[in-house]
Amino acid sequence: MDFLASPLGVILILGIVAVAAFSFEPAKYVGDWRELAKRYETNRRPSSVAFPGEKISLGLYEFAYIDAALDDDGFWMVYSGPDPKKAPECTLIPWDCIRFKEEQESRHNFQIRLKGPLEFYVSPQLGAALQRRSQSMP
Repeated sequence: MDFLASPLGVILILGIVAVAAFSFEPAKYVGDWRELAKRYETNRRPSSVAFPGEKISLGLYEFAYIDAALDDDGFWMVYSGPDPKKAPECTLIPWDCIRFKEEQESRHNFQIRLKGPLEFYVSPQLGAALQRRSQSMP
């Protein structure tokens, strides 16, 4: 135990901590975005964006701004902030993996199929369009 209190012991401990700090690589994405990216991340892009700058609340207390598009393939989310390392750049969620849950006064609530359902909230305009598309697709 006396070795750890000596100057050499302190330097050794600081060296180990420094190596660990520089070799630590954080997870690619954080929170619920990580689960979403594992299943739905894509390198493709939608042909056009119908809902630019949408605020989306995803999972527990996570919000972001996305450019959203709806087409026959599914619901596209092109991430635009606030932190570019927080979420995948683009995700495509097929229609059979989205379920409308409820309409609240200022937001629409949906669920995405993952290991467990992941809830997200969008504006009434995007919510109405998502609800129509998700319920009309087989």
